[in-house]
Amino acid sequence: MADDTTPRPSFPDLDGSGDTPIADPLVTPAPGDVVGFDAPVAPMPTVASELETDALAPDGVPTEESPAKRGMAEGFSAMSEVRRARKEHANARDRLAKLQAEIDSDNQTLEHRRQVEDDYESIVTDQTAAIDRATSALEDLQNQITEADSKVRELTSQLEELKATHEKDIAPYKELADAARKRADGDQSAFNDARKAARVAEKHLKDLTKTRDSALDKAKRTIKAASDQMNQLNERLGALSSDPEANGAEIAKINAEIEAQATQREQATARLQTIPQETAGAIQTAQATLSSAREQLNSAKATADASKKEADGKVSEFKELRNRHRNEENELDDQITEVRKQIRGLTNTMASTQKSLEGAQAILQEAEAIHATPEETEQLANKVADNNAAASVQQQQVEALAQTEREVRARTRQSRVRLIVTLVIIAVVVIFIIWLLVGLSG
Repeated sequence: MADDTTPRPSFPDLDGSGDTPIADPLVTPAPGDVVGFDAPVAPMPTVASELETDALAPDGVPTEESPAKRGMAEGFSAMSEVRRARKEHANARDRLAKLQAEIDSDNQTLEHRRQVEDDYESIVTDQTAAIDRATSALEDLQNQITEADSKVRELTSQLEELKATHEKDIAPYKELADAARKRADGDQSAFNDARKAARVAEKHLKDLTKTRDSALDKAKRTIKAASDQMNQLNERLGALSSDPEANGAEIAKINAEIEAQATQREQATARLQTIPQETAGAIQTAQATLSSAREQLNSAKATADASKKEADGKVSEFKELRNRHRNEENELDDQITEVRKQIRGLTNTMASTQKSLEGAQAILQEAEAIHATPEETEQLANKVADNNAAASVQQQQVEALAQTEREVRARTRQSRVRLIVTLVIIAVVVIFIIWLLVGLSG
């Protein structure tokens, strides 16, 4: 197919986007028809012819028209003629491309059918053998999957029975461990209570001892204070007794104070004896209570320690047995997982084998269908030959239309250039007028 290599003008065609569909005056030749460069082309109406018709007066007498109007009419007619020639050329190329694509597709199909026909015997032999192998492999894979499924059910049943046996076996150990823990908790609670009672008894004894010691200290301080006061009073009394002018009343007063302090000291001294006797009983009772509480605390501690040790042992036995049972269960569970993994692998292999089987069956069915319909191969060959002839004719038409488009462009170039120049001048004038009007209005 010849390419349109004619140089294009450097100025725009002003004929639109070129996408507007127009009526195709050419008729696609039927296969077998021969169309040469001299093939008739339907006449194309132009704007010039319409303008010439419009230029006639109603009575048929031509009227005078200005050169500008005639030039623009010729320009628009040239634009329309170029656009139509380009469209006709493009449509012819599209028809040729579609026809060539159909020829290529049919050629591939025809070549494939002939190749299958030539290799028919080997295809039947090879694909039949492949189908037999795939069918046998599928049967073997299905048997393996069935056997594996049975193995999974068997192992699952064993695992359930093993779990039931383990649960029954471990129940007594769990009960002993729970009971031991419960006893240990109770003994620990008793130990806590005993420790609390011992602390209370110890605090009570300390409080009684503190009260007794405080009373004794008070009595001792009273004795000391009375003795110190008596010493001071005796010194004053001695001084007064040696003074002949001393007042008798004052001496009597001092003697009375000395007697009072002596009485207070005697009472405090007596308290030093009575206080220990008064508190001895309560203190002895508190000491006995504290001793008993400490004995109970020691006993409770020993019991709690023994209970905890026993509970730890029972719990350890329970956990050891439980872990041993879990390991046995996990071994069976791992076996089940492994068999299921094998089943997934067999299933994937089976799907791949099934796909191979279907592929071999499809190839064999296609070969048998092609071998059984030689007339279709012959019809396709005839179609390809006819389309090749039609493509040759269409190629000639494309080349003819390309030449026509080049001639139209060359013939109408001056008219189109004049139209472009005229339109540019009109645009400049319009812009200038608008500029003047805007200036005057401002």
